[in-house]
Amino acid sequence: MTLIDTMSEIHLHEAMDLNLLRVFDKIYEHRNLTQAAEQLGVTQSALSHNLRRLREVFHDDLFVRRGMSMEPTARANALHEPVRRIMETLLSEVLAMSQFDPGTARREFSLAMVDMAEVVFLPPLMQHLKKHAPMCTLRTRRMPNENIADALEAGSVELALGNITTVKDSIYRQTLFQHDYVVLAWKHHSRIRSTLNWKAYQTEEHVVVASGSDDHLRGNILERKGIRRKIFVTVGGFLSVPWLKGTDLLATVPTRLSEDIATAADVKQYPLPDRASPYGLYSLWHARQHNDPGHRWLRESIFELMHRYPAIS
Repeated sequence: MTLIDTMSEIHLHEAMDLNLLRVFDKIYEHRNLTQAAEQLGVTQSALSHNLRRLREVFHDDLFVRRGMSMEPTARANALHEPVRRIMETLLSEVLAMSQFDPGTARREFSLAMVDMAEVVFLPPLMQHLKKHAPMCTLRTRRMPNENIADALEAGSVELALGNITTVKDSIYRQTLFQHDYVVLAWKHHSRIRSTLNWKAYQTEEHVVVASGSDDHLRGNILERKGIRRKIFVTVGGFLSVPWLKGTDLLATVPTRLSEDIATAADVKQYPLPDRASPYGLYSLWHARQHNDPGHRWLRESIFELMHRYPAIS
């Protein structure tokens, strides 16, 4: 039986209660009533009431508690895709016809970003929302570049910040800015004082951040020049980089990020011995979000905040 068939069996006013479908969608996504209630902006009691109504409408438990999780029944799994399509149509076609007033809007925006973007740009974005959209909230997910396209396709996030050079036709991409690289070292490094050449760069040991930025550095700059690093430690994020103090390790990081690290830690910045090819940071979103006024406001705000950083030509 299809969702439309099911709808024909129930009262019209229940069938047209799209709020119930939003409740179903969020419970299915989070498998947790507390998290679903938080994202919907309702109390857990109100969510439980709506879940009871859903069960009455569809004549099925829909979600069964398993420990701390609410696991979907077979009926819920069958309903998930049709409900998701309805919600996406509502967002991209129906709500897109309305206006978005950031001063009065109540909405949660969901963003995925590589950790560099989270470290550098999340603070000014939070300030911007606090000033211009005070009743909107933000949910971020730290995500590597290789997972961003799938997350946008699945709808688990609505906007992403990262570096993806090849995208599907269903994904929009906008260049925010480009930057090059600098090398960080402790101010009292025992061998590096005022300048850095490739010989010293290859002699010293390095901290490497597993990221798209480092992949670009290695594949487009170092390997083309025949440069090989002595990697002492590989870390999962840029937040580990500032702690070079007291070591002779080097770290090569994007220029914009290096300014924040140098301010927070006792390190010096050195340019790479040769000019690097630029590394781009992009905003990305799925086509279904493209005409939504709220989403458009968010991505335009992010562009205004971020594109001010000088491009590397």
